[in-house]
Amino acid sequence: MIRTLSCHCGKIRLETTAELGEVNECNCTSCAKLGFIGWYVDRKQVRLATSRQGISTYIWRFADEGAHFCPQCGATMFRTGPNSYFALNARCIDGVDIHTLNKRRPDNLHNIPSGDVPPLDHDAEDSVPPS
Repeated sequence: MIRTLSCHCGKIRLETTAELGEVNECNCTSCAKLGFIGWYVDRKQVRLATSRQGISTYIWRFADEGAHFCPQCGATMFRTGPNSYFALNARCIDGVDIHTLNKRRPDNLHNIPSGDVPPLDHDAEDSVPPS
């Protein structure tokens, strides 16, 4: 089954063949302020149905870690991160009542120290030029 996701204004649309299972309603400051409910999927199961140029990205900590959103209406569509992390925003799934989804609610606000950045692995450190 192909599911579609769209932002509020419809400028950004995604399609996925991923099974809709448990979603993650995290209470960290980022998810809470963005209104993000994470549906973790394999990025290979997602297709951007609109122009890539229409997406803006808020990047934090690492260059490959960000929230991708519509610059027109502000809806966060998906998030990416290291180690193939890819999550769609379940709030953007077309035709689904989010109140009926099976939600896991981890307490990441209190369990993950804010601002902590994991150290680079040894190989990555060696590739950084000295300052």
